[in-house]
Amino acid sequence: MTQVRRTWRRIAATTGVLAIGAALAAPAYATDEEEPDDQEVGDGAYDEFTGDNVLTIATSQSIENWNPFIQIYVIEHQFRQLQYDTLVRMSAEDYSPTPGLAEEWEESEDGLTWTFHLREATWHDGEPFTAEDVEYTYHIIANDPDISARNADVNELIESVEAIDDHTVQFNLTTPSVNLEGSDQVIVPKHIWEEHEGAWGDYGNDDFPIVGIGPYQMVDFSTDAYIRYEVFDDYWQGRAGFDEIVYQYYTEPDTSVAALEAGEVDLIGGLNEAQMGRVEGVEHISTNVAPDRRWLAFRFNTGAVTRDGQEFGSGHPALADPQVRRALHHAVDKQELIDRVRGGYGEVAHSIVPNVFSTIHWSPSDAERIDFDLEEAARLLDEAGYETGDDGVRVSPDGQPLTLTFGVDAGNAEREGAAQFITEWFEEIGVGVETTISEDVQDLFDDGELDIAFTGWGINPNPTYNLNRQSCGQLPGAPGDGSSDAFYCNEQYDSLVRAQESETDAEARAELLFEAQQILYEDSPLVFLWYPTVMEAYNSTKIADFTTQPADAGMIMGQIGSWAYHSAAPTGETVDGVSTGLLIGVGVVVLLGAVILVLVLLRRRQTAEDRE
Repeated sequence: MTQVRRTWRRIAATTGVLAIGAALAAPAYATDEEEPDDQEVGDGAYDEFTGDNVLTIATSQSIENWNPFIQIYVIEHQFRQLQYDTLVRMSAEDYSPTPGLAEEWEESEDGLTWTFHLREATWHDGEPFTAEDVEYTYHIIANDPDISARNADVNELIESVEAIDDHTVQFNLTTPSVNLEGSDQVIVPKHIWEEHEGAWGDYGNDDFPIVGIGPYQMVDFSTDAYIRYEVFDDYWQGRAGFDEIVYQYYTEPDTSVAALEAGEVDLIGGLNEAQMGRVEGVEHISTNVAPDRRWLAFRFNTGAVTRDGQEFGSGHPALADPQVRRALHHAVDKQELIDRVRGGYGEVAHSIVPNVFSTIHWSPSDAERIDFDLEEAARLLDEAGYETGDDGVRVSPDGQPLTLTFGVDAGNAEREGAAQFITEWFEEIGVGVETTISEDVQDLFDDGELDIAFTGWGINPNPTYNLNRQSCGQLPGAPGDGSSDAFYCNEQYDSLVRAQESETDAEARAELLFEAQQILYEDSPLVFLWYPTVMEAYNSTKIADFTTQPADAGMIMGQIGSWAYHSAAPTGETVDGVSTGLLIGVGVVVLLGAVILVLVLLRRRQTAEDRE
């Protein structure tokens, strides 16, 4: 059964509106003549989105919060990379530690004291950067309840942070650790944030232009329209090439591709196979295909409970049993999903650490691998006591049907497609599935009201943050907190994660990480599906080049750091194209595309119902 928390009538109505003309094919930005009622605008006004010295990037995400301590979305990560900086950066060459705001650093013999020597740099408002800014950043992390909860591992590790002089800061640790050198924590300006003493987690950081220290400064935005950055002339690494970067919001991916073809957009990521085929061979467009440092998984509600033992939500108790989860893991053909949903662009995932980080990535042996095997899945469920009922749905020993609620993100065609295959496989082994398509899947799962939902993360070379999200310590403090990915708690796993944090020998640390990854794989609180392949395209007539990360077959967007955007330089040339917003024919194409889209979606629903 599929419950759709949106109406098909709305889609049909939208299709009708598209017939008016091509206006809706244009990017979603407000003009001076017409502003959306819910628009939020900074201090600047902006009505020119193209130009020789403006780098325009297509996005489908909006920033929900400008506070860098509590951001989690991809577009917010990109904001932090442009706006702020870290003490130590991950190199563009190979993700190895390289100087950032710290020019050099040393570790004491016992590993408990790290001293960072800071470079001369200035904040966007001209104030000097000092060790007090570093000290105050970690003061916030240690003392704000919400921010502290998100950084529990940091607070357990760091005993104190002390500004020795203007350009020297000392970290005193509770135990030796490699995590400090691999931290992606951005530094914020004390003179701005101290005005919000004790209320940092509630501070919106939305006084525009926002003061940071990165190569660009965020100066203006309009909700679901655009985000505008201006170059920082006094950036410590030198001025970036483009005067401005604009993230332009598009509601439909194909429309952003059309904008790239027309020269209205300069860079776009997240392309699918058909879109890549469409832009390959276009004279002014270059494409980039690279392995990603991200993964996609679906997660189980293994038992929604707070840290103090309060149970909440309506999750199915069967998913607390690792054998049931393993059975469901056997019922997923990951390669089939990659081939059918992603057109072959991706690699089968087994671990929370993507294979781009080869030295710490664990992969199962042939004997350990949980292969697609419906017979084995059925056997494990039989063994766990779930017999098949008269209606074909299994029931627990106490008679409860094994019917699971599956939350799928509305508008995400990739996840909707994957969910259909997974649902079919589950039903073949006698597991009922009730699908909820919603824009609020994250909240519903955090509230314990779903059994299964998709999730995905970008992983750093130091994966401790994401490993900790699966730990007992990250169970929510209160229902709905959302600090844990799957409400998973395993003391053996936790001990390995803690041990790797303090292990300074690289090989010994890798062994601990391998063991932790293997436990997650075998216990299956999450079922890792694929490591996606990055598919990007850019206007190579206008942009001289990008620095990729890593240097060998690396990505442009989604980097750890601002390497690509700082290195990008304009050629001074532009593309002569016709605006997508002015072509009447585009409106007709979009109208036909929308009709086809509705028919495809309806067909997908038809297929799902046929399979049931």
